[in-house]
Amino acid sequence: MRKSPALKKYPALILAVLFLAQPAGCFYRVNLEPAVSLKVDPGKYQPVALLPLQDPSGHLPPESGLYPVIHDSLEKKGYRLIKEAEVARALEDMKLTSLHLLSDRDSRKKMAEKLKAGLLMIGTLPEYRVQKSRLGSQSRQAWDGESYSDQVLPTFFWGISQIRLILRLFESDTGEMVWISEGTIRASSDSAETYARKLAERLLKSLPPVPAPSAK
Repeated sequence: MRKSPALKKYPALILAVLFLAQPAGCFYRVNLEPAVSLKVDPGKYQPVALLPLQDPSGHLPPESGLYPVIHDSLEKKGYRLIKEAEVARALEDMKLTSLHLLSDRDSRKKMAEKLKAGLLMIGTLPEYRVQKSRLGSQSRQAWDGESYSDQVLPTFFWGISQIRLILRLFESDTGEMVWISEGTIRASSDSAETYARKLAERLLKSLPPVPAPSAK
């Protein structure tokens, strides 16, 4: 592989670029849509069927760690979850996917009836984009000792990730949506998985817990 003349001519510059490129720490920025209040009493709509997450193409998302985060967060709020294997079996038997349920109210009602679920939670990832950090080159004006000229110089491109997650709850009787929470997070590419989970936790904060049963 032939090296760029600039890479041979500026070894010290290359070292400086690599040194300065070392991450000073993970960064992230979260944008959340306005919270929507839950329209039903969750205590009267148990248990909950948590559907597998899917991206717009219908595939499982690259971040498989989101499902257990959502599952655990719901349990901590007092929601009773139907076993993942039972949900998967029902989807297979009915030849349905999470995305199909998202767009078909009757299918949601049938799925809830089959699972004896009070609520269906469907999560989607409209965007999951990760660009890794890399060392490349870029044409710039540089002083060669006599004049300025266009030279190809080593350039460090920071990695970035952008993830958008939408969580929706549907009640079983009518198949209507009763709660939605959505947001986007931008973070360094090396921390994409960590901050995808952080986004899920932030979205679930607006979901109220199941009221504790009153003592008789």
